[in-house]
Amino acid sequence: MLEEQIRALRLPKSLQNEIDDLVRALNAAKEREAIEREGAMQVAFILGLEKAKTLRPADIKALYMIFDDAVQARLRSASHLP
Repeated sequence: MLEEQIRALRLPKSLQNEIDDLVRALNAAKEREAIEREGAMQVAFILGLEKAKTLRPADIKALYMIFDDAVQARLRSASHLP
């Protein structure tokens, strides 16, 4: 689902590999601290895109929301682990 939401934005191919790496790292994170660290890295990445005016403001906002939702979902699922 996360990947589908990102693909729907039709971002430049030059960014897609970096975003795919962020998605993979978030999916691989198992512990709360690792998930939070990945979330912080995602925010930093998007902030860099925003400052560089690499994407339209609507795409920046969408990325923030997509990644925040994904991090929150991973945190919820991690809280159910022993």
